[in-house]
Amino acid sequence: MTQPDFTNYGYQINLELGHNRAGGRITYQATEINTQNSVVVKQFQFARTGSNWADYDAYEREIQVLKALDHPSIPRYLDSFQTPSGFCMIQEYKNAPSLATPRIWQPHQVKQIAIAVLEILKYLQNRIPPVIHRDLKPENILVDSHLNVSLVDFGFARLGGGEVAVSSVVKGTLGFMPPEQMFNRQLTTASDLYSLGATLICLLTDTKSTEIGNLIDDNGKINFKAKVPHLSEAFIQWLEKMVEPHYKNRFKSAEAALDAVIPIEVLRPSFAPKKSLWIKLGMTAVSVGILMSMGMNYLEIKSQSRQKSSYSSSITVNLPSEPYYNPSQIVMGDKKINFNVTLSNLKSDNYLTLCQLSNSSGKLVAVGQSILKPTDGKLVAECGYQFNPREDHPGDWRFEFFLDGQKTAEKTLTVLSN
Repeated sequence: MTQPDFTNYGYQINLELGHNRAGGRITYQATEINTQNSVVVKQFQFARTGSNWADYDAYEREIQVLKALDHPSIPRYLDSFQTPSGFCMIQEYKNAPSLATPRIWQPHQVKQIAIAVLEILKYLQNRIPPVIHRDLKPENILVDSHLNVSLVDFGFARLGGGEVAVSSVVKGTLGFMPPEQMFNRQLTTASDLYSLGATLICLLTDTKSTEIGNLIDDNGKINFKAKVPHLSEAFIQWLEKMVEPHYKNRFKSAEAALDAVIPIEVLRPSFAPKKSLWIKLGMTAVSVGILMSMGMNYLEIKSQSRQKSSYSSSITVNLPSEPYYNPSQIVMGDKKINFNVTLSNLKSDNYLTLCQLSNSSGKLVAVGQSILKPTDGKLVAECGYQFNPREDHPGDWRFEFFLDGQKTAEKTLTVLSN
C-alpha cells in the first residue's frame, strides 16, 4: 500500500508500524523534518471508512486529555492536523519491541514488567477523573533490552462513563478485556488490572496473545496454574486475583496490586537455587529482600538507568572478620563472605535489584532480589553468602548484578578449598 505524503505538514513517513484499516487507523514511524526526531503518526481516515464526521468534535475533546498526560513511560502527545480524509495525531516514538515479539522471559523479569506497568496505571488512575486504557495487551506494552517499559495505543481518552475517562477508539481485544468491558458495563480502576494479569500470564506460560482463549474455561476464568509449577503459590494467587472475572474480587486499584506484588518471591522454593543470599540494607536503602554474595575486586561500571541518566556502581568483597580486606581469591574455609555494592547518581525511585551467583561448573547456586530505593541519589547494600564445603566446589565462580533488569556488574572470583 502506498504510504501517505505528509511532508507539507512537516513529517516524512518512513514505515508502517501497524494498522486497523476496518477502523480507519494506520500507525507510521516518521521523521519530523525540522528537528529530524523520530515520531509516531497515527492516521485516522473517517471519510474512507464511513465514520460519522460529527464524531470529530468528540475526538478533539479527547486530544485535550492526552495533552495533559505527562509520564516518561507514556509517549508524549506532540501535534495533530486535519487531512482531506480525516486527521493525524503525532506522538513521541519509543524504540522498543512489544511484548508480542517472541522472547523468553524469566519470572523475575515478568515481575519487573508488572511493577513498571502498575506504576503507569497508578499514574493514570490518580488523575481526576481516572483514565482507563481499555486495550492493555502484549502488543501495547513496549519493553526494550534494558527492561524499560512503555504503554502505548491509548486511542483517545474520552471523559465519560460517570467518573471514568474511557479509551473510546480502541474497543478492546478478546481474551484481554475484562467481563464488564465485554458486556459494555461500567468500568472501574480494576478493569485494566484484568488485562495486565492476562498479559503477564501469556508471558509466563509462553502463550501467544492470539491464543489466550485456549486458557479460558467455560466459566470465563483463565486457568494457567498447571503451566507454571515453578512459580510460588503467593505469586500465582496474586495473578489469579488480577484476572478474577468479577471486578469486586480483583485488587481495587493499581496501587493496591503494586503494594501486594512487591514483597512476593516469584519462584517456588523447590525450584529456586538451594542457597539464598541475605542482604543487609545500608542506611540509604529501603525495603527487605534477598540478594547474593560473591567475592570480587573493586569494580566500577557506568551504565544507563530507566530514565536514561548515567549512574555508577562500585563493588567490593570482604570477610566479616576483616571488613576492609578486598581479596582477589576467597578460601572456602572462611565460610562467610560479604558482597558490598554502592550505586550513585540514581534517581529517586524504586529499583528492582537482582543478584545471582554461579559456581565453577556454571550452575546457578544462589539468587535473590529486592526492591530498593536510593536516598540522595545513593544506594548502599551489603550482601552475604555462606559457603558449605560439602556442597560447594573450588574454582572460578561468577557473580552478576542487575539493576532494573540491566546487568551492571559481572565478575569472576577464584574460590579455593583451603
